[in-house]
Amino acid sequence: MAKKSGKLASRYARAFLASVEKELGTSGSPTPAQQAADELKQFSSVWEKDQELSSVLLSPMFAREQRITALESVVKEAGLSEITRKFLKVVFQRDRISALPEIAEAFSVVADKAASVVRVTVSTSREIDKVEAQGIEKAVAGKVGGSPEFTWNVDPKLLGGLVIEYAGQIFDGSLSGQLGKIEKELTP
Repeated sequence: MAKKSGKLASRYARAFLASVEKELGTSGSPTPAQQAADELKQFSSVWEKDQELSSVLLSPMFAREQRITALESVVKEAGLSEITRKFLKVVFQRDRISALPEIAEAFSVVADKAASVVRVTVSTSREIDKVEAQGIEKAVAGKVGGSPEFTWNVDPKLLGGLVIEYAGQIFDGSLSGQLGKIEKELTP
C-alpha cells in the first residue's frame, strides 16, 4: 500500500510542479515551486495535527460542497496562494486529501530538484564553531552538486563525529555509528 501511495504522491507532485512552472515560471530564490512547497507543507502540517479539520473534510456526514467550502475557508485563513488553493481543491475533489502529507513531501523534493537545491542535514555530537561548519559545508558542497542548503543539528547521542544526510543517503561518521558497525561484525 505504501508503494501505491508513493506513486500517487509522485504523480500529483509532478503535475503540480508543471502547473506552478507554467503559471508562475521558474525564476527567483526561492522559486515559485519552492514557495508553493512551503505552503503545501504548512497546510499538510495543519492537516496532520488538527484532527477536527481532517475529520470534517473526510466525513461523509457533510455534503461535498460543505466540505469544499470548509477547505477553502481554512486555506484562505492560512493565506495560501491561489495556485496552492486550486491544487488542494483538486486533491480534495479527487478524494486524495488523505494522501496530502505524502504529496507535500514528494512535491517538496521535486520543487527542490527543479531548483537544483540539495537539502543537507548535518548532525554533530556537539556545537561546532562557524569556521569548522564552513569547512564541512565546503567539503560536502563539492560532493553533492547543485546548491546545497544546510540544516545543522546537535545530537549528543552520537558521542563524537557527525552524520550527513542528503538525497536519501546517510553518511555516518559518528562514534556511535562506528561502534554499532563493530558490534554487528562481532555478533554472530
